[in-house]
Amino acid sequence: MEGASYPHPQEGPLTLEERKLALIKALLPLDKEEDIADVEAAIAELQENIRARQLVIGYSPSGTPVLKQRFLDRLRHTLHDLNHDEFVTLPDFERRAADW
Repeated sequence: MEGASYPHPQEGPLTLEERKLALIKALLPLDKEEDIADVEAAIAELQENIRARQLVIGYSPSGTPVLKQRFLDRLRHTLHDLNHDEFVTLPDFERRAADW
């Protein structure tokens, strides 16, 4: 953002409080309605993403909650494995299990 004054990376990492203040300072010079609307939309989307990550979509057999984000992460991982032929077919599994 124009007008943002972030410290140079070599000055060390910012604390959470410093990062929040830097974000606020970056917003202060904005004076166009459309820029403010864009920031508001981005914040609303971020808030929804945070809420969705914490959303309970079910419970495991042991009774622990299943969070939407964790479920989606596992699904993505599974899809990645399938797309890269990293899986065991049922016949292969049965052959392996016969040796147990």
